[in-house]
Amino acid sequence: MKKEIAFIDHNFHKKSRSADFLREIFKKKYKIKNYWWSLKEQYQLINKIKKYNNFFFFQSLLPLDDMIKIRDKNIIWAPMYDNLNMTDNYWRKIKYLNIKILSFSQPVKKLSKKYNCDHIQLQYALNIFRGKTLNKKKVKIFFWFRNNFYTKDWIKFFNKDDIEKIIYFKCPDPGRKAEEIRADELKNFNFEIINKDFLPKKTYLNLIRDCDVFVSPRKQEGIGMSFLEALSMGKYIVANNDSTMNEYIKNRKIGFLIDKNTKTKINISNIINAKAYRKINSKKMFQKWNRDKNRIIKFSKKISLNKNDKYLKRIIFFDDYLKKIRFRIKN
Repeated sequence: MKKEIAFIDHNFHKKSRSADFLREIFKKKYKIKNYWWSLKEQYQLINKIKKYNNFFFFQSLLPLDDMIKIRDKNIIWAPMYDNLNMTDNYWRKIKYLNIKILSFSQPVKKLSKKYNCDHIQLQYALNIFRGKTLNKKKVKIFFWFRNNFYTKDWIKFFNKDDIEKIIYFKCPDPGRKAEEIRADELKNFNFEIINKDFLPKKTYLNLIRDCDVFVSPRKQEGIGMSFLEALSMGKYIVANNDSTMNEYIKNRKIGFLIDKNTKTKINISNIINAKAYRKINSKKMFQKWNRDKNRIIKFSKKISLNKNDKYLKRIIFFDDYLKKIRFRIKN
């Protein structure tokens, strides 16, 4: 009989289904019980899940004074770099709580090593979609505005004569304001604006498939599902020079990384002439992921208990929203 595992996921992923690739892996060995994290529900979740012996948290943990109630059980966490608390005090608590880390980015790996947390490092990749071969002299660009990467951040690196059209999906993340595109940008570039709250997955992927360039929509990513989908089709990726994008994009054939020191413009020939190279690269990444993903199950069975660190036993756990609570654990 399969053991049960409580799979605690961010409620935003009910729509995006971003963690389903991990559910497919865990269900080979576990019976998955799904729970959904939200700011409103996070304080009630502990009473629903504490009966289990195995836990997987995707992106968000419970408040740490609740996590201590399941400290001696099997806990795995896949933190996302784009919303990660990186303070010393926080990560000492993670170590104390015996949380094993499933890392998908180099900054998370470095933190796990620094605080001696059990961890494995993986790089997720998707199987290749059937991307269209677009033989032309100009490129079509897809950009989904989500939060902190704006049109002005990337459009200046293109020559307007190299662009056929910009497909602009105007759908900011919850709580974010829509971007106002400057008048000169609208005048100089051929924009097709899609102003909808949601696009069906098939429609969304077909829009990317019809383009040559995908502009990654955020300055940081935990895993980066949106740009990985485009990468799997052999599309040229334009992105901010930070994790996880710069862990996949190593040269100008695959994509173009932008930071405050970037001076050069994008060479259109790299986009048009290196399509075969990008597809081969994507295939190799997926083959590596397909080999490595089985490590997750083996890692999930590993027991990691830290009971003897005298310094950690004196840690004060802070609940960010309620109060300070001191825990003293007896030997």
